[in-house]
Amino acid sequence: MGTREIVQAKLSAVVAEHSPMPFPETIDDDDELDIFGLDSLAFMSLLTSIEKEIGYIPKAILEGDLYPETFGELVSAYDA
Repeated sequence: MGTREIVQAKLSAVVAEHSPMPFPETIDDDDELDIFGLDSLAFMSLLTSIEKEIGYIPKAILEGDLYPETFGELVSAYDA
C-alpha cells in the first residue's frame, strides 16, 4: 500500500470516528481537509495513526511550519 492509500484509509477511519460527515467514495488532491469537520485533536489522531503505518510524522507538520489544508498537501508532506 502506497503513501496516498495509507493516508486516505487513515483519514477515512478518523472521519468515521470523529465527524458526522460521510467520507466520499473518491478524494482528490485539491479536496480541502476542513470539509470533514475534524478538530485539532482529531487531526492529531489522524497523524498518529498514519505514523503507526508509515513510521513518522513529517517534521514540518510537527514544528508547525506546515498545516496541510488539502488532501494532496497532506500526502505530499509524507512524500517530501
